[in-house]
Amino acid sequence: MQFNRVINFLSAVLLVAIVVQYSNAQTISSNATGKQGDYYYEYWKDNGTGTMTLGEGCNFTCQWGQVGNILFRKGIRPGSRNQVVTYTADYKPTGNSYLSIYGWMKNPLVEYYFIESWGTWKPPGGSSKGTFDTDSGTYDIYQNQRTGPSIEGNKTFTQYWSVRKTKRTSGTITCANHFKAWESKGMTIGSFYEVSFNVEAYQSSGGSADVKVSMGTSGIENSSSNSSSKTIDRSELGTSCQGHLTVTAGSTQTITFMTPVNRYLSLKVYNCLGQEIAGLGGREYSAGQHTVKCDASNLANGVYVYAIKAGYR
Repeated sequence: MQFNRVINFLSAVLLVAIVVQYSNAQTISSNATGKQGDYYYEYWKDNGTGTMTLGEGCNFTCQWGQVGNILFRKGIRPGSRNQVVTYTADYKPTGNSYLSIYGWMKNPLVEYYFIESWGTWKPPGGSSKGTFDTDSGTYDIYQNQRTGPSIEGNKTFTQYWSVRKTKRTSGTITCANHFKAWESKGMTIGSFYEVSFNVEAYQSSGGSADVKVSMGTSGIENSSSNSSSKTIDRSELGTSCQGHLTVTAGSTQTITFMTPVNRYLSLKVYNCLGQEIAGLGGREYSAGQHTVKCDASNLANGVYVYAIKAGYR
């Protein structure tokens, strides 16, 4: 069986179950913000109709009709530059719409987007500041200014954009690679207010999306390789650290992690729907770097999430 094969190749690591909190689905049809479990959500529109149904974890569904502007987002606050997002979306826009990672930064005040797919118009227009490659695709970089509502009230603020050259509706987004590319263009990265998965529509006659999202963190900055790494610092004792593996046929995956002190560690591997595909026990690790190899030849191609839990017995 596939599960047993994965477990055999992770024999050096004992994996611990992650507690998943389930919440009853909640449907929103007017402007609202709030928190569901570990995730913050927002529904906002200026006119028209729309609903957002909050699912488990970071998942949500939404639909809209005849809107001026509407957005549905769910994510982590404050989040960090090392967020790694895996997602799949049944995305059906009519007219202008975006499917993206979305957020705000402070000092300077910046609204930012990583655009994965769109409707009839490819945002944001204007001339690209350059391109970069990440997560099996090429993105254009844009920067502009606007005045209007922000997390600090009505202000003039900067917008940063990474816009994928070709549309996609599933995959992995390595956020650190976008921020690094922006910095290389002289675009300042401030303190984070949020990292959210976002569906937005502007002057759209209608559309819908069913979004399944997993958000983790990783030290990895090159998602095209068949390896992932994480440094676990003292502040993460007793917490979970997450990363991702991009599996292709016949590949061997490695998970490399470093701990500065002796400690008890455990690991679990999940598919992008949050289903556990491997689970073992944990053990004490000595200070230093450790690598676990995983033969993925019997796994389906796709993105998998691993979670490392650090803590003393």
